[in-house]
Amino acid sequence: MRSFMCFVAAIAMTTGIAFAEYPEKPIDVLVPFGGGSGPDASFRMLQPDLEEILGQPMVVRNVGGAGGTVGAAQFAGHAKDGYKLGFMPVGTTTTQPHLRKVPYSDKSFAPICMTIQDPMAVGVSPDSGLNRLDDLINKAKAGTVTSGGPPPGSLPHIGQAALAAAYGVKFKYVPHKGGHGAAKSILGGKVDVLVDPLGSTLNYGLKPLAVLNGERLPAAPDVPTIDELGGKPLRYSIWFGLFAPAGTLEPILDKLGQACEAATKTERYKRTVKKSGRTPRFMNRAEFTAFFAQQYKDNAALLEVVGLKK
Repeated sequence: MRSFMCFVAAIAMTTGIAFAEYPEKPIDVLVPFGGGSGPDASFRMLQPDLEEILGQPMVVRNVGGAGGTVGAAQFAGHAKDGYKLGFMPVGTTTTQPHLRKVPYSDKSFAPICMTIQDPMAVGVSPDSGLNRLDDLINKAKAGTVTSGGPPPGSLPHIGQAALAAAYGVKFKYVPHKGGHGAAKSILGGKVDVLVDPLGSTLNYGLKPLAVLNGERLPAAPDVPTIDELGGKPLRYSIWFGLFAPAGTLEPILDKLGQACEAATKTERYKRTVKKSGRTPRFMNRAEFTAFFAQQYKDNAALLEVVGLKK
């Protein structure tokens, strides 16, 4: 027994990590998009409770650019000591690696937990005169519909392409720095539609015509699903999750996973998420790890279907 304990102590000394005391200092959390973005807002809802549970501040570092790949590339090379985490979305982690040359893949990250999964909505300006999804499709058939969103390869880009393909029309995609920029263009009459998470659509002041989901959502119970409107059963959502660099030690990942689960169960977190209009969905380490691996494969195939994969 004594030799075993000495072995464990030796490992701790070698790695510079004392499992029992982790964390002993503030934790940096890289968000690969700017302040106020979906990933940033979603982590900041979780942050106060995580800090209380872990007993350390969590310092957010926003590194935007190239659909989140600039920040994700930096994060993938971070130390595996539990003090460098990333809060990242589906597009950055599961679609961008299939679209461009990036120094990371699904093997670069260790999933810790998923906290939000927001079904996409089809949003237009309240002043557009478009009141039903059919109005948008008929406009595309008669002329040109412009859609906006983050850079190509993002889920809003894929979602609008899939929506147009499902109805046999085409939208002209106008890339923006993010959904917020696209929403400004829509409200200013420069772009027609944004396919983005329902929570963001509502926060931007857009009018949702439909949700790309199998059932209506509590945040907008009057908005029909695409199934109800007779369309193809499209299922698109944007999720956000907490990651560590691959190779981070299991005891640290376990502690972070447990803390994440506890944080999502607090009344404060539940109230904050509900107020934001986002859709909470927690996955623990095991569930999120399996889900993430499958998403990486599925989204590669999806890009081929909508003609975006190189």
